[in-house]
Amino acid sequence: MLSSWLLAGALCLCSSAWSRTVLENAALLGMSHEQVAASLADAQPVRSPRRLSSGALGSLRVPDALCESAHFEQTLFFTHEKLAQMDLVLLNPASGPGAEAAMARIQADLLQSLRARLGPELAAGDSASWVSADADVMLFRTGRPDHPSLRVVIKQRQLVDAGEL
Repeated sequence: MLSSWLLAGALCLCSSAWSRTVLENAALLGMSHEQVAASLADAQPVRSPRRLSSGALGSLRVPDALCESAHFEQTLFFTHEKLAQMDLVLLNPASGPGAEAAMARIQADLLQSLRARLGPELAAGDSASWVSADADVMLFRTGRPDHPSLRVVIKQRQLVDAGEL
């Protein structure tokens, strides 16, 4: 099933001008740096790469990635030369008076879109998460009340055997 997503992702991810789905983005997980760069025409090297606590290094970014019909800045994190995680931060979030209402509308639209693709979410406060095949998908509401934002994280699912705990 994941291989069919890879094929669909390879066919649909030619340009960031097209709105990609979370599932199409998830299809990139596990690809090499070169494969991802070839699949995302707008991918650029990160000027100051940052490392996650997992050890993954954010070395590519897409300045304006359209995903689920919203504009995000996308950072791609690699572990052992394979794509392990994508962080998408909403571009131009609302600010000032009315910011909360505007962000609530965008968040509701994203939740509806993600539910349609991934099914019901596990919700906790200002976040929601899903498990889809080999990927974990999380939607977070972040920022101050007068300058809220949304963040989507898509990461490779890590299954751990109980004996490894």
